[in-house]
Amino acid sequence: MVSLIEKKLRNRISKERSLEMAKYGRTKIYDEIATFLQGDKQTAFSLINHTLAIIDDLIDSNINTKQLDRAKEILNKSFNNEKIFIEQEWEEDIFRLGQTLLKLQKKGFVYARDIFHEVINYWNIENRNLNRNGKILNSSDLDKLNLEIGKSVGVQFLCLLCPELDKKIIYSIASIYGFSIKLSDNLSDLKEDLEKGYINISEENIRKYKIKLNNLLEKDLRLYITKEFERIKKYYQKGDEKIEEILKQSSSSKKGLLIFKDIAHSWLNQVSEVYNLK
Repeated sequence: MVSLIEKKLRNRISKERSLEMAKYGRTKIYDEIATFLQGDKQTAFSLINHTLAIIDDLIDSNINTKQLDRAKEILNKSFNNEKIFIEQEWEEDIFRLGQTLLKLQKKGFVYARDIFHEVINYWNIENRNLNRNGKILNSSDLDKLNLEIGKSVGVQFLCLLCPELDKKIIYSIASIYGFSIKLSDNLSDLKEDLEKGYINISEENIRKYKIKLNNLLEKDLRLYITKEFERIKKYYQKGDEKIEEILKQSSSSKKGLLIFKDIAHSWLNQVSEVYNLK
């Protein structure tokens, strides 16, 4: 059963994000997670999944990266059981996340502190990501940034979905699938991000495909999109092989792993449908 906090958070995410979640099957997966996880773990997942998205959309609308500093301050205070004045609804969500992770830690949940640090890490990476507006990165730097972002989110999810797994395994899965998810997300929103100044095409590929950033046309991006989609599919294949390898060794985390795999593949399905690619 979907919790009250999950329902409230879904009602507050942007209409565009909500429609996207439903269209590409993520709403259905989140419903499944709501029955798979229980109690504070379920609450933590809902808060991580939706509140971080709400903050991302908020920053997209006002380009105020100071909100990330505020979010880090609130999470740090709440996780360390310190008082802080709360002004806005999203701030209350962050405070509740810190308190929930603290409760999990006190109950002996092994990954509570890791999740706390990873959310902070995500905001640090996101701050760097936002500050690259208008900049063109080389392929190595762009891939490194995308890996960091995707891996961070993957770790947060997997620590809750598969706490039985060793930390090294969690990080390896998060790296492969997280990178795949981020590349898929970038490609899905490619033209929209370019128009906002976030250039998710490397300088090498801009030269190779003769892409004119000041005169963006869908047809001029098509060859790049097709080639990038082929690259993304190869990373998904690596992720699928990794999951199969882990499941052969142990089936204790099968449900959580398959849920995370479904989340990851929903982004591949999205980019595939956006550009009518297979």
